[in-house]
Amino acid sequence: MKTSGIIVLLFLLSHYGWTQTGPDRSYQPIKGASYTQSKNVYLLSLIEALPEVRRIIESDTVLSKVSSSKISELAATLEDCGRDGACYPRPMPFTPEEMETIAGRLEKLAQNHPELLDLVAGHLVPSGMYQQQASSDPVEYLANAWRLDASTINHIIGVYAMGKAPNYPNIDSLGMDLGKYSYKANIQGLNELTYAQYQKSELFFEPSLGYAMDALAMARMERAGDFEPMTKHENEAAFRQAKRTKWEVYEYPLILIPGAGTDNYLDSISSGGVLRCKLAALEFEKGRAPFIMVSGGYVHPYKVQKNEAVEMKRYLRKLGVPESAIIIEPHARHTTTNMRNAARIMFRYGFPMDRPSVTVTTPAQSHFIENMLERCMRELGYHTYTNGKRISNTILEFNPSIMSLQIDRDEPLDP
Repeated sequence: MKTSGIIVLLFLLSHYGWTQTGPDRSYQPIKGASYTQSKNVYLLSLIEALPEVRRIIESDTVLSKVSSSKISELAATLEDCGRDGACYPRPMPFTPEEMETIAGRLEKLAQNHPELLDLVAGHLVPSGMYQQQASSDPVEYLANAWRLDASTINHIIGVYAMGKAPNYPNIDSLGMDLGKYSYKANIQGLNELTYAQYQKSELFFEPSLGYAMDALAMARMERAGDFEPMTKHENEAAFRQAKRTKWEVYEYPLILIPGAGTDNYLDSISSGGVLRCKLAALEFEKGRAPFIMVSGGYVHPYKVQKNEAVEMKRYLRKLGVPESAIIIEPHARHTTTNMRNAARIMFRYGFPMDRPSVTVTTPAQSHFIENMLERCMRELGYHTYTNGKRISNTILEFNPSIMSLQIDRDEPLDP
């Protein structure tokens, strides 16, 4: 950084009062082009949505060359790839060199434009979505957030356009045979669509981001946006009830039921789901907690059409649990994210985070959760919770962590 840049940056930091703080409960994430997109790449969604920021990025000649280059390469595939299906998506991910060139340019722009520092201090920090990218230097924070979003785009294109294996192929794979004509026809169509939509785009990331989002849609895997905004739909009654709940009256704020997917396409709820709901309903009737959260998405079997959380909620209603006491978490695809997403909702809905809640589930899964912290670290890079006391074979305390707000770059169905 040149001396003049340092002086400008120091002025901006002092003038705009940058301080490194943590997630803010009062912060309301911006939806952006779609919930699926904003959950996966929040920084880029903010750039699209905030006019003053978008103007800065669009007018930069260095960055505009990135989008024009991507469009030129995309156009070339339509002329050159022919029947080679694997050829079409190759130019769309960001190369390591492109990622670093863009990171450097964003840092340079942030030194001279306070709007980009405001983006960091007013959105990235309070959202909690980039805690692992955090830096005491907001310029570096911005660049780190870009690197995460770029990695997310590359992962989506890799899996849902190029057919690479996702983390869990049995439930999250592309589902197309790369050797069949249908794949070539579809991927060529995706390139045509992207070119038609973004050939005149002035935002450097839009061709690749649009390509990634449409690849997810083509694969019917845009699940991250399901049921949103939940506070105005499935969770509205419970969200309103939480605002007036006297938490001190209850032993625990929440009973969490982790997901239990079916093993066929006929059952709406699995046998494990039935047992877990019954166990939790008993604890709710005892007054152990004012809310039950049911967690699980469209997971098992592959592309199942029943959502675990929704079906468990329906079953709890049959057991007499009131609508206002049930919160659905309909996105989790693993036990790790059952726990992570519960913490996210608790934070956003105003639940106490400084005292334990409980999981209520079958003994095998309860003990699995008790020993799952290493898996959380391996798959997510942090602990989504810490264990509390074991109450019984089916009831275990957990302490939710606000690190759970962090975006996961390689799970686009539930980032």
